Amino acid sequence: MTRIEFERSGGFMGRKVTLNLNLDELPPDQAQTLSLLIDESDFFNLPDSPAKPPVPDSFLYTITVTTDTRQHTVHTSDTTAPERLRPLLIDLSARARAR
Repeated sequence: MTRIEFERSGGFMGRKVTLNLNLDELPPDQAQTLSLLIDESDFFNLPDSPAKPPVPDSFLYTITVTTDTRQHTVHTSDTTAPERLRPLLIDLSARARAR
């Protein structure tokens, strides 16, 4: 079991979007894509918060990934997110906006 809790807030308009996913309930191709993005970002080894403060009006992100054996939460922003995390942020943002 892998669950993802995602929240994006801030930005110029201050709109907040949230998304909760259970990968076991998604179509296999979508679950595989998200699993790959989590792995490629090395998510469980990312720091829980950025070393520098976000820029005003940037989007702020909170992502929690829970598996059977571990849980990790990352707080980041458009300006502080590591490059390797950006594909996951883009995918989750698109999914959250589509709901």
